[in-house]
Amino acid sequence: MGAVALAVLAFGQLAAEGPGWVWDGAEVHPGCIRELTTALSDRLPVVAAVDLEGCRRSSRYSSPAEVAGSFLRWRDPEQLGRGYFEYRYLGVLTSGVHVVRVRESGGGSGVFQDLLFLRTGEGEVLETGRPRVRHHLTLVGSESLGDRDQVTIELSGAQVTIRRRRFRGSQGWGPEEASTRRFELHVLAPTEAP
Repeated sequence: MGAVALAVLAFGQLAAEGPGWVWDGAEVHPGCIRELTTALSDRLPVVAAVDLEGCRRSSRYSSPAEVAGSFLRWRDPEQLGRGYFEYRYLGVLTSGVHVVRVRESGGGSGVFQDLLFLRTGEGEVLETGRPRVRHHLTLVGSESLGDRDQVTIELSGAQVTIRRRRFRGSQGWGPEEASTRRFELHVLAPTEAP
């Protein structure tokens, strides 16, 4: 098996072909990605990992997603009211960290944006006496991108560059600010394990 094939198996997809993240032959439902976001009222995330198969089979996310420009959008009146949640898979860093841009609107003028930094993993679990392999997404970082800010994201190696112009209401957008985030590969040695 070649290096490219191994990378696809390890990471799920090499580059974004469509807006969604492809896992096991289908795009990950936006509701599964939304599970990993932090509410505006919270400082820290409540959910840090999602079981991909469990999420795919959940009746909670049975309403279909739709493509909206370069994003995969989910509208569900029962869970989102008049609003929507959408995401776009941006790619994977050389460190194995996946980068996903998310946007959410409650139905008003606000469109709140974040970057999520995720890792894929698997482990064996026991459910009702039967083992199965659980494939999961784990949140390893996030970055707020503000409300209606103009943002461009560039991935290069293990680095993410964020260029942003903050929305200032009737004054328009402020000057461009740039920041970088690096995600180096770190694997816990057995002596470091908790």
